Amino acid sequence: MRRFLFTCIAATAAACGGGGGSSTPDAAVPTPDAAPPADVCGTAAARISTYPGTFSGVTLGAGADLSVAMGACTDERDFFGNVGDDQVVQLDNLTPGKTYVLDLTTDDDLSFYVTTACDAAGPTAGSCLLYVDQKFTNETGDFVAPASGSVAVVIDASNDPEAPTTGAYTLAARLAECAAPTDCTDASKPMCSNFSCVQCVSSFDCTDAAAPVCDATGTCVAGSAMCTGTDTGEQDDGPAAATTLAVPTAGNPTVVSDHAVCSSPAIEDDWYKITLTAATSLRIQLAWTDAAADLDVILKDATGADIDGGVDTGAGPETIVDALDPGTYYLEVYRYSPTDDAALTPYTLSVGLPECSTNFDCNAAKPVCDVGACVAGPATCVGDDVGDLGTGDDGPAAARVLATAVVGTPVTLTGSLCSDPATEADWYKVINVGAGEGLVLSISGFTDPQDLDIAVFDSTGKLVGVSFWLNPDVVTLTYLPAGTYYARVLRVDAPTTPTEVAPYTISAKRTAAQTCTSSTDCAATYDTQLYRGACTAGACHFIPAGTAAAGAACDSADDCQSAHCSYLPFESDAQKSVCTTTCTAPTDCTTGYTCTTGLSTNVCVPMCSDDFQCGADAQSSTIDTGHPWDYFTCTSGVCGA
Repeated sequence: MRRFLFTCIAATAAACGGGGGSSTPDAAVPTPDAAPPADVCGTAAARISTYPGTFSGVTLGAGADLSVAMGACTDERDFFGNVGDDQVVQLDNLTPGKTYVLDLTTDDDLSFYVTTACDAAGPTAGSCLLYVDQKFTNETGDFVAPASGSVAVVIDASNDPEAPTTGAYTLAARLAECAAPTDCTDASKPMCSNFSCVQCVSSFDCTDAAAPVCDATGTCVAGSAMCTGTDTGEQDDGPAAATTLAVPTAGNPTVVSDHAVCSSPAIEDDWYKITLTAATSLRIQLAWTDAAADLDVILKDATGADIDGGVDTGAGPETIVDALDPGTYYLEVYRYSPTDDAALTPYTLSVGLPECSTNFDCNAAKPVCDVGACVAGPATCVGDDVGDLGTGDDGPAAARVLATAVVGTPVTLTGSLCSDPATEADWYKVINVGAGEGLVLSISGFTDPQDLDIAVFDSTGKLVGVSFWLNPDVVTLTYLPAGTYYARVLRVDAPTTPTEVAPYTISAKRTAAQTCTSSTDCAATYDTQLYRGACTAGACHFIPAGTAAAGAACDSADDCQSAHCSYLPFESDAQKSVCTTTCTAPTDCTTGYTCTTGLSTNVCVPMCSDDFQCGADAQSSTIDTGHPWDYFTCTSGVCGA
């Protein structure tokens, strides 16, 4: 960005928007031949008539003379009120039709608005061109100069919740150099950023490894050399100077352990590049030993767009897992805190292939999938149950067996569960379930405000049933395919002491085998059972994922080419579920179908006759009488929130 010489012409302060301030006239500014234009809003605290120009002022004590109503300005960029002290800076000698940029620099929460006319209260009707209040400190806005060539810029403040500390600010006004890259004709500054032609907008625009960093002026520069200590990776402060990482293989992550990063200046960071020739999932972990430091890692694509990031607060490590297409990717490592510190923080960066995506990929020795790695279950609960001895029962591979050898005879086990950490869970399994049999699983014995939930999965890890809001929590399943089923118990309340356990009893009962004849049988039990829409060999199976056309039967979105299935969880008429489309009105849907209302994504669904045909809002604890969920509402045949 060019270094501007700011100029201004000072005027005396008076009643409207008055107050102290300072301006420095440019010695090269000629004396005007004619009297300056009349003040737009009373007597201005200062006037700027050459561009770029600047004025420094203070709103505090200037008087709360002017204000503008919400919605009154043609271009309104957020609005949080303006009843505090204000000052006026008049801009003259503007070229009509040209775009001008205003940069308000301040440590306080100030706003500004631009107007062509005022009365005693503020901008008159239709005169306010721009209102800006988007940040807690500095603000920037742009406007097109009116035919009069003069405007008033009102720097204002709110007294809610409190007045600014000083109201000190600097207003800089400049003629926009560009509005688009096509306006920039200098090959050395081909990009348009904040209305100025610059060499770069981000470091991805800097292609020279010797100058890989785009600085605050929009110029490609060498990386910082202010860090103290040893870092074998420098200079690697931009993508053009990134350290190349080898693509990992199974069991062989690529590890960098001799690099370090500081936070002085703020542009200090370390960059890495990896090129994938095939679709690959990567597990990226950043670890360090300095408990006082907080490091982050960001995964970006070849254009610089963020894909994912490990940005948790604290001593880490930071871990992310992402499925990536072939291509080149970048990792940016930086120190979030402490800031402005030149002392280096050593770290280890590991890029490997994840060994798991869910707990069902792990073994009994390490039954929990923790961001792509199988680990032993946590053991922080105080007074935990026998199931958490050794590696714990926090994953399906280490599940305790609920022996249900006799159909119709329930069996029980006791357990206890805390909520520290969030991965703490108790798992159980019911083996040798016969084709067409059912299962009734429940947990009881915990007391309010303790809140435990049960979820049931098939052997592939697919959810088949769940209960959130009941006590006892009960899941009833029917027409099951033969196999083993897993129950997960979670504690979801937040006790004062997270490691304190809640005792409970879990019960499992196999029910007699039935033979389904159609998808209607599969939909008959729906309160806590997810719909499995394929009646095959007498049992209800999930419809295999695919790309079914609109109107084809489905039980989940991954069955459909459109990625939309009309099935809403726990609805009573699930046998009507078909691949469908999004909609905004009933006219978007075919005969017999209508558009849902108020859902996060509205889709065409069969018309309803009661609420239970609309599926459940599983996040709502307002339970419908006789059911375990708060059902969406059926109104005149339309399901809605």
